[in-house]
Amino acid sequence: MTMRRAMVIVTLLLAGCAGQSDEPCERPWDGAGEADGKLGLTEQRLAEHQALCPGKVDEREWRRGYQNGLAWYCRPEHLYLAGREGGVYQGVCPNDAQARKLFLQGSQGWTDR
Repeated sequence: MTMRRAMVIVTLLLAGCAGQSDEPCERPWDGAGEADGKLGLTEQRLAEHQALCPGKVDEREWRRGYQNGLAWYCRPEHLYLAGREGGVYQGVCPNDAQARKLFLQGSQGWTDR
């Protein structure tokens, strides 16, 4: 694992824990959404949260955070690096064709190492 990838993972884990209570369903849902978006997860993740925490998920807050996370994830430089590090693109970026192209370029660079 590259140092950069390790730092990204640690940052996301710490961001996900900031302000959380010990109860996983009692958390700032905008922060959970942002973390999910930054990982490039699909909106299916919201349904998973709702299944684990029935009636506790603030969908509006999660979606707001998720959009912020996607804005970070969908940056060209991040998509290229995510592909280069062997990640999986799940079609979550608004400009999907360009995002797939950048991700593929990164993954081809990764396989050429």
